[in-house]
Amino acid sequence: MAKYWLPAAAMAIILAAPASGHAKLRSTSPSADAALLAAPKSLTLSFNENVRIAVLTLISGGKAIPVAVDRNAPAAPQVTIPLPPLAIGKYEVRWSALSPDDGHMTKGTFAFAIVGPAAAP
Repeated sequence: MAKYWLPAAAMAIILAAPASGHAKLRSTSPSADAALLAAPKSLTLSFNENVRIAVLTLISGGKAIPVAVDRNAPAAPQVTIPLPPLAIGKYEVRWSALSPDDGHMTKGTFAFAIVGPAAAP
């Protein structure tokens, strides 16, 4: 009888383990589709689990705007990227993030607009 107990206990532990899924973007700052009166100084992405940003591209008028992403930063559920001074206009953010816990890659896009005065250089 004891020889059946060990496999049953192992199966119970496996079934009780939490299911892992892809990292999900919970919120952004600025928020998606925001119309801002002033240019943001940074961009923050908040996830439901720890991630590392693999790619982050900021696009305006069909042109990529250089942003610095620290790919050596430790995995975290919230990632903040400093932004250069931005002019009035529409911006699209394209991102991809790696979940180090399960190795899955997640990606997405969102947009915001600056409708007020441009940031001072």
